[in-house]
Amino acid sequence: MPLFLIVFVILGMGALTMTTTSSVRGVRINNPLNIRIAGNAWKGKVTPSRDKAFETFKAPEWGFRAGAILLRNYQQRHELFTLSEIIHRFAPPRENKTHNYAQFVAGRVGVGIDERIDLVNNMPLLVEVLHAMSIMEVGRHYSKDTVIKGIKLI
Repeated sequence: MPLFLIVFVILGMGALTMTTTSSVRGVRINNPLNIRIAGNAWKGKVTPSRDKAFETFKAPEWGFRAGAILLRNYQQRHELFTLSEIIHRFAPPRENKTHNYAQFVAGRVGVGIDERIDLVNNMPLLVEVLHAMSIMEVGRHYSKDTVIKGIKLI
């Protein structure tokens, strides 16, 4: 269960507002897919990142935008067309349980891990894959609407 730090902020005129800070790293830095810092000049990126290893974005939509671009590049530039291939590159076995990750995403999306998919021309499928990956990475913090808003920033 995620822990939240509740912060009360006193605004002008004595108004009181409440904000929450998640204990989940990717949520704190608006990076729902935990995209590592790799020298990309992402739109919506916070510079310098508030994290030593992972990108920080202005809002989660910008993180989903970056994720959509990465996955589409995997298909267009690297010819990776199955979830097994895509997840193997995105979450390599040296750091992750890649096969379990691919099975999780495939199960949520309703495709086989070795089934050929199109994330370039099939936006509904891209939304499903990104949403499932965000659940795997940071838990159930984001709606599919947030994913769609991120993709529309491209």
